[in-house]
Amino acid sequence: MNTHNRQITFIHSDKQRQAGVSLVEVMVAFMILSIGLLGLAMLQAKSLRMNTDAYLRSQATLITNELIESMRINRNGNYVATGQPSPCGGCTGAIKAANEDLIRWYQAQASLLPPPLVKPSEIKQTGTEYEIVMRWRERDRDVEQSWKVTL
Repeated sequence: MNTHNRQITFIHSDKQRQAGVSLVEVMVAFMILSIGLLGLAMLQAKSLRMNTDAYLRSQATLITNELIESMRINRNGNYVATGQPSPCGGCTGAIKAANEDLIRWYQAQASLLPPPLVKPSEIKQTGTEYEIVMRWRERDRDVEQSWKVTL
């Protein structure tokens, strides 16, 4: 029994030495927590930027796919453009439809995407193949995405 009492006394005296938490331990724990939260905040900011970039690319793809479908329907229209065309007063038929499609495409770009800094979107034609180059601005730099369509 005497041995048992000694163990309790020993454990009790050990607890008395570990009674408080030192300021150094609190500061180290706070620093580790701060670094973790800072890393989480940076990850959130990067995620937001990437999400915005992906949204803009999706919008560009959607409005260009709409134009491509219009080009497939109206194969006789002239879809070559280096900037937004003005409405043609005397145009009829396929040429008028192509002109209206291009105006809608440029208007959709203006309403959904930030304008490019240098060069606007354009459509080039080589034979029966069209190259559609769309440009917009992401975080103060121009982004370019292109599609090749054979009609």
